[in-house]
Amino acid sequence: MKHSWLDALKAHYTGSLEQGFRQFRLGVSLFFLGVVGLYIANTLIEPSIEQELVVLASLLVGGVGFIWAMMAHLRMLIGRLIRFFSR
Repeated sequence: MKHSWLDALKAHYTGSLEQGFRQFRLGVSLFFLGVVGLYIANTLIEPSIEQELVVLASLLVGGVGFIWAMMAHLRMLIGRLIRFFSR
């Protein structure tokens, strides 16, 4: 019981790479959606409060996607390092 949190952490990081790639794809998709929203807001919508709200929503979606993708990438990287050094 002493090292149960270490075992849980190791189990999290050494999980399947498929799950990590799924999370990474989701993050990249959200980021791309945010970038497309920014492009649309700046090229197709006239300057107004509506444009500002679309830009804000796009920045939020893109930011969440970026953070999600980076967290998934770090999870895969740490998992690979744990597998490499535990041999």
